[in-house]
Amino acid sequence: MRPDTEATVGERIAYYRKRQGMTQEVLCGLAGGRTTEWLRQIENGKREVDRLSTIVAVAEALRIPPSALLPGPFRATAKRKDSLGTAPNVVPEIEAAMLRYNGIASLIGAPDRMSVSPEHLRVRVGKAFAHSQTERWSAMAPLVPDMIADAWHLAHAAENEQQKREAASLQALVYRVTSGMLDRLGEPHLPWVAAERSMHAAEESGDPLLIAGGAWRLAVVLRHAGRLTESTDAPVVAADALRSRLGSPQSYSVYGSLMLKGAVGAATLGDHRAARDHLDEAARAAEKTGDRNDFWLAFGPTNIAIHRVWLALELGDPGAAIAAAENVPHDDLPGELSERRTSHLITVAWAHYLRRQDREALDALDLARTSAPEQLLFTGRVHSMLRGMLRRERRSVKGDLRRLADFVGVAA
Repeated sequence: MRPDTEATVGERIAYYRKRQGMTQEVLCGLAGGRTTEWLRQIENGKREVDRLSTIVAVAEALRIPPSALLPGPFRATAKRKDSLGTAPNVVPEIEAAMLRYNGIASLIGAPDRMSVSPEHLRVRVGKAFAHSQTERWSAMAPLVPDMIADAWHLAHAAENEQQKREAASLQALVYRVTSGMLDRLGEPHLPWVAAERSMHAAEESGDPLLIAGGAWRLAVVLRHAGRLTESTDAPVVAADALRSRLGSPQSYSVYGSLMLKGAVGAATLGDHRAARDHLDEAARAAEKTGDRNDFWLAFGPTNIAIHRVWLALELGDPGAAIAAAENVPHDDLPGELSERRTSHLITVAWAHYLRRQDREALDALDLARTSAPEQLLFTGRVHSMLRGMLRRERRSVKGDLRRLADFVGVAA
């Protein structure tokens, strides 16, 4: 039976391996010489695939896209009594707007709309990014279809070069924030489309920092699509293009954010030296900026510290990640950047989980829930942790574990 959206990575690997008539021994050989015991534990759910690069290697051996081994898009939980988790219900409307307000509009026309001013759209874009940085996706999602429509009409109503550039800059931001939301919801293709449109509009605007921001978003989408080399090269090349323009805090913020994405990509590829070099370069930029939120990138020394924890974990050392987490002042982050705090806490929870420290993992997840509850609903790693802890359910955490699993929507 074809795996459903709730199937684990291990169950998906077993399905595609058996469908191709491939033995565990053959797959292990093709995927870099792993042991059959390792694969047996992965397929039986007794071990986690804790690195994206491993998923990519197995997918290449099976001759399937990496996305086939990852869970499908998140869906709204019908039993919830509040509005949390309802963002997926709006995705069809967002997809329809993306289709309508593209090249097809020149063929069938676009619906008439009352025109909006650039200032009005800019306020709504800022509100959408505020929702994004606090992971309030169910509040943001209903805003997106109208923003897509208004950005398109604004671009097509522009009468001079200045108006065209302003409209293009707003369209770039609309599609960048949209791509981020769709990516969080686990949509397989729409984030890529939105990211490319953001990049195209940024280029039309002629703003080098907006173009760099578009490259930052593309790097995220490329990595999640399993295009690991491109996800490393794109932000580093974009950062190199900014070097001659460095001077303002804003430029250093964008430059440093790109270098962080380069470090993430290098770590995923297992290139320890490049990961450290890119992280050190980002840290030098952070020394010039302090903690800022230019272009909604939340760059600065605190984000550098957060990435040091993530990189230690990605490079295969959960113990070092836990130790590095002691130096992250995540409680000092303002409420409007709760996504950063919650992402860090989920990373810390994952590190404890890999060391089978379920109590500490749950404590970190409970803190994350108080900061940005919807982030837990739409983070695949959280679902994986909870399923794993439920399988090895320990009496000391049973009540807390089941309460959190029920909130997230993971069946006990």
